[in-house]
Amino acid sequence: MATSPTPTAPIELDGRTLEGGGQLIRIALCLSALTSVPVKITHIRGNRSGGGGLKAQHLACVNWLAQACNARVEGGEKGSRTLLFVPHSAEADIEVEGWGVPPVFRKKVLKDGSRLWEARLDIGTAGSTGLALQAILPFMLFTKLPGSEENSIPIRLTLSGGTNVSGSPSYDYITQVLLPTLANIGFPGITTTLGKRGWSQGGTSIGNFTLDIPPTSKLPLPAFQLTREDTEKRNRAKRPIAPCSLSATVIAPAAYHDHFRDRLATAIAMHFGSDDTAPDIPTEIHCEDSRHEKRLYLLMVAKIASRKPDTDSECTGLLHHYLGRDWLYNRKIPSNGHPKAIADMAGRVVRELHHEVSSGACVDEHLQDQMVVFQTLGEGRSEVFAGWEEEDGDGEERVAREPSLHARTAEWVCREMLGVRFDAGGVCEGSGYGGDTDGNGGGKGSEVEVEGATIGGLSERTANLKLGDSEDRVS
Repeated sequence: MATSPTPTAPIELDGRTLEGGGQLIRIALCLSALTSVPVKITHIRGNRSGGGGLKAQHLACVNWLAQACNARVEGGEKGSRTLLFVPHSAEADIEVEGWGVPPVFRKKVLKDGSRLWEARLDIGTAGSTGLALQAILPFMLFTKLPGSEENSIPIRLTLSGGTNVSGSPSYDYITQVLLPTLANIGFPGITTTLGKRGWSQGGTSIGNFTLDIPPTSKLPLPAFQLTREDTEKRNRAKRPIAPCSLSATVIAPAAYHDHFRDRLATAIAMHFGSDDTAPDIPTEIHCEDSRHEKRLYLLMVAKIASRKPDTDSECTGLLHHYLGRDWLYNRKIPSNGHPKAIADMAGRVVRELHHEVSSGACVDEHLQDQMVVFQTLGEGRSEVFAGWEEEDGDGEERVAREPSLHARTAEWVCREMLGVRFDAGGVCEGSGYGGDTDGNGGGKGSEVEVEGATIGGLSERTANLKLGDSEDRVS
């Protein structure tokens, strides 16, 4: 673990800023645990109904990260609206030389003689494992455990809670979109195993899944570009973009699988075809029985080439980006039954995915905000292209899409914690965590005292947003 030469005053973050939900907490605590920069968060989840405060999912992350970096925590209780998180090396009176492997990691020897680190995070409720993963996965990928300087031992992480929760990344989105993207930017391939699904619909239930994380490559993470070659030309030709392939994951009662296939075929032909004819795009539909009438889930993923392939190449031999859109149906089943709900799901998800693909994006709206922490911790100029705005028929040059409120919040937290900046095109000069800066990556909290965060500290393009702004998404 990195150490700071002198104690620093906590960076103060107002939890009502921008999106004002749980994402702010997850990113701030992850960066604090990694860099040993103490942080104090007030008005936690202040933009959420019911007054906000820590819920089980957030508290599980607080406790896990606190054990991982031996942090002193004040306000770590359910419902707390103020939290102080002080990692061990930020305390002047703690002797850190004897600090061994954090208790969240346990070494295990397998039957074949191989070794790995085991870790587990139990939310205790059907809270989103996908959101909890946002707090602890970057920590695992960027930290070096004592006695494992080369990070030569893999990690097996098991998360228990909700795997399919409304308004949050599902297990399926993680495996089909997030993890392939992490492989694209330089991390070894992470594999997953689903133990049991946990739902927020049809009665809450707790599930679990496991990630096998190979030894991390040498840090710092090199700069990366999630872009297409034609983005550099500002796409003046405005030619349509066709996916290399489409895939659909349907989780619903088995009796409705054929209806999903029919509705998906119609929606895909409408949005990706020509004159309502089926598009010449390889499409796979995977169906799973949810075993409950109220558990309907659909994920669509488009595989996009990083550059326009030659007409005969069929997208082979190219780097691919993955765009996803999904919907866990969270409405009352219509009076005329499931067919209406299924039609709504297929139409909406395919339409939203087509919008993502047509924009030329290399990451979808929800993946963009998850990449912010990796841009921040990487070394050098990393770029994530999130697409063009819709055509207005006037300008010759298309304008980059505005980041979502979640992405803006993630950028703001990273700026306040480590001093990095993002421009309007999704470009960030990273802090180079894990390089020659003793783990702090030159973050502004590593050497100087920082005053509490204010709206005046926002980037120019987000300065006009006020406290209390939010969007309809669970966190």
